[in-house]
Amino acid sequence: MSKEAVEKRFIFHGNAVALAAHIRRPRDFFIPAVASSCLPVTGGLAEANSAGQSFDIISYDSASTKALGDFTDAERAAEFTRGNHGENELPTRTVVESAVKGFKIQAPGTAAGDSEKRRIFLAEDLQTQMESTSYRRGATEFRSLRVAIEGVSVDGYALKIGTDTELFTRNDTKEKLRKAYAEDRQFRKRYGKQFYSAGESSNAWLDWLFGAAKRIPQGKGLICATVVTTIQWEGKAAPGTQIKGNRLIVDGLGSIYFGEILIEEELRRLTLIRFQLGSPDGGDGSVCETSTNGHSWPPRVA
Repeated sequence: MSKEAVEKRFIFHGNAVALAAHIRRPRDFFIPAVASSCLPVTGGLAEANSAGQSFDIISYDSASTKALGDFTDAERAAEFTRGNHGENELPTRTVVESAVKGFKIQAPGTAAGDSEKRRIFLAEDLQTQMESTSYRRGATEFRSLRVAIEGVSVDGYALKIGTDTELFTRNDTKEKLRKAYAEDRQFRKRYGKQFYSAGESSNAWLDWLFGAAKRIPQGKGLICATVVTTIQWEGKAAPGTQIKGNRLIVDGLGSIYFGEILIEEELRRLTLIRFQLGSPDGGDGSVCETSTNGHSWPPRVA
């Protein structure tokens, strides 16, 4: 008896969300995911838009997301609709986008009506677009990543957020990124600060002896990094603030993290703003997030 052939297919994945949060004190409530777009396994198009809303201390002016997943050759893909879908091995393309305008966190004063002590964080324009391509026989390639973090300020004091996505698009697979970090001293010197330690040894001599300094920081296969290179005040610094790497600490409000990217073998996920409120209000959330990957079935042979 002949063995039935395994159906070949591509499992699409692409998500985008504009804003979501969980405020835990003094009142416990969720901000449900705003303008969320999610692709089904068969790909297609998902779009969402939201007019401005206000959720107590958090507000925004507008938000939108989009996710698109399809085969790169539409005409050839149509030929596989004649009862032979399972033989389609065409390359695929997935694009995810997220945009938020006028995002604001306004921490209340320490006393009722004490408007002078309110802390106001504002990001006027947040945008990201990520694209991945699969040729069905090799690792998914993440060839395009664009970000914009504009109009950021604290209490009216302007911040400039510098970003660099080239190292992630030039090294469009995890293996290329690992290899560049391991083999290129100049790469480590220029980009090393954009990768987060996963808790490896802090002993410099042992790191040198066992080559740990040349291994890209990761934990259980997950690389955590940032597209942010600099955070600088355009003029005077806002009182009661600190900058540590891609983290902005605001007394009376909490911590804001910019441009975090998570990288696995077949997945990349970018969050332009993640916040942890540690003030009269407590909670956390994220703004302007995209993620994409995709898999062939049956899985490719390594």
